Amino acid sequence: MNFDTTPFEEAGPRADAMLETLRSIGYTLDTAVADIIDNSIAAGATDVQLEIVWQGQQSTLTISDNGRGMDAEALREAMRPGSRHPGQVRHKDDLGRFGLGLKTASFSQCRRFTVLSKPKGGEVTFRCWDLDYVNESKAWNLLCHVSDETLIEQLDAQPQGTIVFWEKMDRLIGNLQLGNQKHEAIFGQYVKLVEHHLSMVFHRYLEDGSLTVYVNGEKLSPWDPFLTAEPFTQRLIDETLLGGQVVIRPYILPHHRRLSHPDLFEEAGGLRGWGAHQGFYIYRNRRLLVAGDWLGMFRREEHCKLARIMVDLPNTLDDAWQIDIRKAQSFPPTTMQSDFRRIGTLARTRAVEVYRARGRKLKHTHSIGFTPVWQENVRLGQRHYTINRQHPLVKDLLEKSKGQTSALLHAVLRMFEETIPVPLIVLSEAEKPREQAVPYENVGDEEVLPLLQDLFRDFRAAGRSATDVRQMLQNMEPFNYFPHLIDKLPDA
Repeated sequence: MNFDTTPFEEAGPRADAMLETLRSIGYTLDTAVADIIDNSIAAGATDVQLEIVWQGQQSTLTISDNGRGMDAEALREAMRPGSRHPGQVRHKDDLGRFGLGLKTASFSQCRRFTVLSKPKGGEVTFRCWDLDYVNESKAWNLLCHVSDETLIEQLDAQPQGTIVFWEKMDRLIGNLQLGNQKHEAIFGQYVKLVEHHLSMVFHRYLEDGSLTVYVNGEKLSPWDPFLTAEPFTQRLIDETLLGGQVVIRPYILPHHRRLSHPDLFEEAGGLRGWGAHQGFYIYRNRRLLVAGDWLGMFRREEHCKLARIMVDLPNTLDDAWQIDIRKAQSFPPTTMQSDFRRIGTLARTRAVEVYRARGRKLKHTHSIGFTPVWQENVRLGQRHYTINRQHPLVKDLLEKSKGQTSALLHAVLRMFEETIPVPLIVLSEAEKPREQAVPYENVGDEEVLPLLQDLFRDFRAAGRSATDVRQMLQNMEPFNYFPHLIDKLPDA
């Protein structure tokens, strides 16, 4: 088509309708604030101050930074919706994409927001979007206005920086009223949610000291989803894709009984709990986009909750990874999904091993098969749990029983298998994992030692060497929970 000769008509959007529409993209308070801080980081800020002030219907939120700042022309362009094309080449440290974040994040929470900015050696300039004014004027008109002039003084005292000021916070405040303690407590919960979210999303910046964030004067601490400082955290082999552009680091977190401090269990559970935070953690320029998800490849399962996989992306892959406006969703391209499935399967397998060990240090010799007491079997698409009839202790008991006693013993074992309260166990493990007992946790050595010695003698009498028998016992429940007793067995 020859566009030079094709007739056309202008069909620009109505300002009032478009800006009201931009309010409903799906931000929450915490994701909106994080999007504003993305701009601060892109501007080279190392310090961000967040003030969330409770004043009922007059409550305000202020985000100030020490970044490079903007002159009047740059500020006007930054306030323009869609100020940059998503396909435009960006600096490698730029956390933006659509040129919409400042506007959509702010509109999602308030009806009026003002941006004040000062470049190094320049003056303070400010511009304001007021939705009530736009609804009245029906025009794309920015106001050269700031309702709180103390913000001008505050910024003028700095060498450079930017302040984002939210007012008329109708989406957040709703019907909350000043003087109502319950309403004030609800507002306080919003503030806590913001603190937790920022500690999670920007944890790598906070950890290396390249960024400090204060909320109402309190310095935020990073939330490390991988517990990298814990001695029992396992880091699997790193992998790279696309010539090193995508870096994948799988971690297997310790069972809660192996954590160095009991408070770490609640802390590591994050905002949504252990079960919801398993899976892939997608980072774009070290900024967390997805805080645990199997990306449609696997289901969340209780016994896989210790698997967390770090994935680092550059901003040059935004389109391929379908990064959305809110920077809250991301999906790997089809060409990478087989690799992600393979890596996820490995991490889940290792997580299950740690989970089933339940925090006890198990002594396994992998050249010899493991002998459990219980086995999982699948019949007609359903999982069943059965007592392992080939376990030496069980096998010996069955062989020694005869006649009616043998039939009764088989019936009792079958009764145990058919009446396992699996739903209750799963529910208890998910809701109160720290109350679940570890196998043989409260059983003394004197109770296990006679069984261990008898089995050792039987195997030796059958012609096996002492070394082979010890290796077999290390891979056999329940003796794998007592490696110190196995080590004391005789060599002959």
